[in-house]
Amino acid sequence: MPGPATSVEALAWIQEAVSTGRYLVDPHFRKRCAQRKFTVFDAKRIIGTASVCEPYEADRVLAGGTSWRLTGTATDGSVAKVGVEAFRDHLGKRVILITIMDS
Repeated sequence: MPGPATSVEALAWIQEAVSTGRYLVDPHFRKRCAQRKFTVFDAKRIIGTASVCEPYEADRVLAGGTSWRLTGTATDGSVAKVGVEAFRDHLGKRVILITIMDS
């Protein structure tokens, strides 16, 4: 089902879903973590500290939601970005972690 439509709504949605453990991890995300020396803990910290949330065109939408890129602080204090898909299903507001990168 569709995800949030605005950046303000998306930021709150994504932060809530991740902080309550309602997120999935895409294999592409795991690959990028290994390549770029990040972890799921970094993604959670980036999302929790995000000051910027912007829509972006994802290569694919997995759950019929909307795609967003959040900029925040990783566990080492560096600025980094996480790409996610936000969607709603029978469990409510959810997120798929898609990618992670340096800012």
